[in-house]
Amino acid sequence: MKPKLRQLSAQETPEGIALSDPTGVSRQVLVLSPEAYYIATLFDGTRNLEDVQELLLTQHGSMVPREKLEELLRALEEARFLETEEVRAELEARRRALLEKPKPMALAGVSYPAEREAFEAYLKTAAAFAPEAPAAGGGLVMPHLEPARVPGLYGAAVAALGQIPPPERLLILGVAHQGLEEAAAALPTGLETPFGVLEADLEALQALDALLPYELFNSTLSFESEHSIEFPAVFARAAWPEAGVKVLPLLIDGDPARKGVLDELATALALLARDFPLYPLASVDLSHVGARFGHPPLDDVLAGRARDTDQRYLELLAAGEFGAAWEHLLGPGNPTYVDAYAAVHAGHKLFQGAGRVVGYELSPELPTMSAVGAGVVAYGAS
Repeated sequence: MKPKLRQLSAQETPEGIALSDPTGVSRQVLVLSPEAYYIATLFDGTRNLEDVQELLLTQHGSMVPREKLEELLRALEEARFLETEEVRAELEARRRALLEKPKPMALAGVSYPAEREAFEAYLKTAAAFAPEAPAAGGGLVMPHLEPARVPGLYGAAVAALGQIPPPERLLILGVAHQGLEEAAAALPTGLETPFGVLEADLEALQALDALLPYELFNSTLSFESEHSIEFPAVFARAAWPEAGVKVLPLLIDGDPARKGVLDELATALALLARDFPLYPLASVDLSHVGARFGHPPLDDVLAGRARDTDQRYLELLAAGEFGAAWEHLLGPGNPTYVDAYAAVHAGHKLFQGAGRVVGYELSPELPTMSAVGAGVVAYGAS
């Protein structure tokens, strides 16, 4: 037997490395010591227990008893963290379901109301907290942070969209919160919303696929509960509730080493827009700071650094200085963990007209002594 660890989310905590399953096949959280986590990563499908034991001895001088390895393996198996036929079958069935009909609302009833009338009332409350927003005729940058945390920013985003004629095609550029097989992935089916389905423009997606050197429909399951796609789809549909807008949902990988590939994607999207006009909407958050994200507990110094980083980044985006915006974050190594850069950069050739920073907030998360930044930038503002 050569066990293989599945692709999991690994989060550093004071207790150890917390493993969880972003696909939801498993709802368990398994906390391992750093040493046990390292051993778990050696279960890559190419080694049996004896191979792992030998590698630990020869490369690290550590003799780990077989029963300890078996104990770890049992814990991973019971948590459904290993690749098995059962797990593969479940994931394949879910992948096929996403290809057969529009993606259901995974977060309705949790993050926003599922019914149209209730959602409209919810939007009125959000609008009461929103800064004044211009018409965003040339594109929009908006958050994907939980709407209840920054209701005014969502209200401003809907207002900015609602002041322009509904576009023929909405391009949503979301941040991938679980790994993609390539630099970007598309969903070829539509998205359910409280205002009806946003139908996918399959013809345009296939045309984009033909322009790229990799298969675009490569990570369908990543869309299943991805809030960076679902939230902008729901709120954009609310801005144009009666229009037949079509959607191109794209998830973008955040590996900064893939900048060259993102440049290719940006060029491909610009070429696509010649035949299939696109309205670009980047769904991004900004700094992730504090104890939940591997920093010390949030204090005024770290909060100030996050605000300075975020606000300067938004200013550069509004000025159309996308290269400088990338360097602003990635040059110093992105110490406040802004997740916006890849999705924005992928669409940077599509944003048109003067940009304006509509609003910004650093949203606190007191139980975890952390905070997340979010902002709205409107292009073609009038």
